[in-house]
Amino acid sequence: MVDAQVIAEPKMTMGEGPLWDVDQQRLYWIDVFHATVYRCALDGGDLQSWTFPGKTLSSLALRKQGGTIVTSGGGVYLFDLESRDTELIFDAGRGPGYGFNDCTVDREGRFITGMADGALTKALTSGQGDLPSPSGHLCRIDPDLSVHVIGDAIGVTNGPCFDPDGTTFYCNDSGLRRIYAWNYDPVTGAAANRRIVTEFTDDQAIPDGATVDEEGHLWVAAYHGGEIRRYAPDGTLDRRVPVPASSPTSVTFASPELDVLVVTSRGGDAEDDGRITALHGLGVHGLPGNTFG
Repeated sequence: MVDAQVIAEPKMTMGEGPLWDVDQQRLYWIDVFHATVYRCALDGGDLQSWTFPGKTLSSLALRKQGGTIVTSGGGVYLFDLESRDTELIFDAGRGPGYGFNDCTVDREGRFITGMADGALTKALTSGQGDLPSPSGHLCRIDPDLSVHVIGDAIGVTNGPCFDPDGTTFYCNDSGLRRIYAWNYDPVTGAAANRRIVTEFTDDQAIPDGATVDEEGHLWVAAYHGGEIRRYAPDGTLDRRVPVPASSPTSVTFASPELDVLVVTSRGGDAEDDGRITALHGLGVHGLPGNTFG
């Protein structure tokens, strides 16, 4: 039986980007609209927070040499939590409405992030019938800080992650409610042969953040769906796990055994909306995260 437990008391405006540091045995996550990074033990102890000097903070990864790499608006930054020092690596320069939205790190330490397409988002929220073609892009930032556009055009990037051997790259387009997969070359960092793994068509749920377990199955936060969905690599829906929040936003595996699924969520009217929650008893294990550099 799955047991859901609230980890920490602060309620997020938009909790996102959970990641588990296996070396520190600490959980990190962000509050997007308060531009704040949180860290604590899995039981909620030793809670700390740091504020990024920007209006929002949309994604976070750890660096091998310490500190973090983050996205805010259309920029990618190095951000030292203790000193609050920031360094802009790259500005996409796409203008208002466009910005980076989620991230991951590949096995070779490359940082991958993708955009939210302002024009598509505006069309979706306005109920426009004929949607524009996605014009956002995915970027790979190598350890030498060089920037490369990869993959295909995308609408709203969410849930980038890799299969266990690092040769399949997954990423959701929340705008089109699709989960995509690409063939990924770990040597070059190139992504090719995009295909649709599955689409959300049965209700109002939207595929948001995601992670992969050691069996190669995808765990996807169903935003507006109040659940986490597990998919086989061929797109078969394997499992649905209800969560105590109406709009879960992202997931990661934590604990020394990587057998606890941590779920972030958006703030709302329900008691656990905006909380960060741990799901115990799933019977599966995740993969250790990667660090940039």
